[in-house]
Amino acid sequence: MKQKETFKTLLAGFALILIVLPPLALLNSFLTKALNNAGWYRPIQKYIVPWQARLVAATIAPLGIEAKVTSDPKAAFYMVKEGAAMPVDLSWNCLGWQSILLLVISLVAGLRGNYTNLSRVKCVLFGLLGILLINVFRMAFIATGIYYINSLFGMIVHDYFAAFLTILWLGGFWWFSYSFILEPQGQGS
Repeated sequence: MKQKETFKTLLAGFALILIVLPPLALLNSFLTKALNNAGWYRPIQKYIVPWQARLVAATIAPLGIEAKVTSDPKAAFYMVKEGAAMPVDLSWNCLGWQSILLLVISLVAGLRGNYTNLSRVKCVLFGLLGILLINVFRMAFIATGIYYINSLFGMIVHDYFAAFLTILWLGGFWWFSYSFILEPQGQGS
């Protein structure tokens, strides 16, 4: 059964990612610094970060956190706590490009096989939607932790929670995709 073998390969890859997570976090900071120096992030920072900031602000509002999205370059939004504004620096690097990269790599491996094109498109769209939602949840979780606990909580969770959450999502995503989305050629759609 090809799906089982692909799933085993993906799980082994995810286990390997967990093992090398600390060096990857260091590499990520070097890559981020290089990209910041090159300036390639500016369109993402200008157009996508404010949109994501609004999604995060809307997500934390039901938790009793007042958040105001801003165009201030020092903070994507402010959380208001006891009348004082707490700036939240949401940059292009916080949006989850690493999780999108992991999704793309897993799609290359996972979509091998004799599946209908429509089911492949559904699988890709479902994966992208899931990555968007888990990244908004992750950013909201970090912002909530900063608000109710402290900024140290946010720094610790920022680096490691994202990888863990992405791996959990991809495992569930591939199980769901193989069980309900991907259709072999010749079975219709």
